[in-house]
Amino acid sequence: MSKVVTGIGVIFTLYGLGLNMISNLNLGVLLTLALGIFILLIGLFWRKIGKLTSRGIGKILRNAVIVLLCLEFALVGFLAFYSQSDNVDYAEDAVVVLGAGIRGDRVMIPLKLRLEKAIEYHEKNPEALIVVTGGQGFQETVTEAYAMEKYLLEHGVEPSVIVKEELAASTNENMRFSREILDEKFGTEEYEIVVITNNFHIYRAVSIAKAEGFTEISHLHAGLQWYNLVPCYLRESLAVLKMWVFD
Repeated sequence: MSKVVTGIGVIFTLYGLGLNMISNLNLGVLLTLALGIFILLIGLFWRKIGKLTSRGIGKILRNAVIVLLCLEFALVGFLAFYSQSDNVDYAEDAVVVLGAGIRGDRVMIPLKLRLEKAIEYHEKNPEALIVVTGGQGFQETVTEAYAMEKYLLEHGVEPSVIVKEELAASTNENMRFSREILDEKFGTEEYEIVVITNNFHIYRAVSIAKAEGFTEISHLHAGLQWYNLVPCYLRESLAVLKMWVFD
């Protein structure tokens, strides 16, 4: 058993290192790497850990870790299930596309998938405004909103429907600043938005949109590459717990 666990730890450690090479360094990548090292250490010290956790405080700690892992799997399952329940009717007044990491000024795949969904939506409802929201972060030479606007224009979206929000540095700010822009655009008129983001992020994005004052909200999820599933869901599960406890 120790060899199996050690092998899994090696795979996850290499996986985390590989993610760092192909994507921007973020909490999800660090958590994946930390998970790999944690599993690797368990495998390497399997017998010693078994003895330490067979009774007393060690056994309590072992059972606590097992319970926490089960809760983590349940939370990830909930987030994945929620994301599949798209409820757009393609009659919304505005689309809010949340930014994600870019490299330099190049759109990375998670953000590209969000933008492809926005283009798909635009083809069915060309009158809706499209708010692209995201500031400039680490390893980025332009704002995410600028890169998003450029991508949409290159793929045939009319510039008249695109609105940039270039200051946001978090999902809360994405929603807060987007609402300020749309309130100004629509005035006292009620309007409905559709939130577009990757599947792992849908639940929190919609929850934050409600907290920031949007009242008529639907959502449309974009997919995610298989190799980004672990870091994204690990990071998102912590963000959701933070939101539930502190926000």
